[in-house]
Amino acid sequence: MGEALNWIRTHRAFAGGLGAAVVGLAAIMTAAMTRPPLEFGWFAYAPLSPSVLLPGPTAGEIFGLGLAALGLIIIAGAFGYLRGRRAP
Repeated sequence: MGEALNWIRTHRAFAGGLGAAVVGLAAIMTAAMTRPPLEFGWFAYAPLSPSVLLPGPTAGEIFGLGLAALGLIIIAGAFGYLRGRRAP
């Protein structure tokens, strides 16, 4: 009974980690596609403007990266548990 319960928990963790990784990658792609395009050159220069444009990752991209990394860590832990347990 206990072995079957561990098997179910491990596979649920594997499925949850896979889901988190997929959702994280989708969040990264969505954040990257909704970002306004960067403009370089003379026309992007605004000497009297108080705003500063600094290219870098947005909050959505950082969240997506964190969620994808968490999902991959959960997948690795579940897979390692499945591969490392002893045969009955």
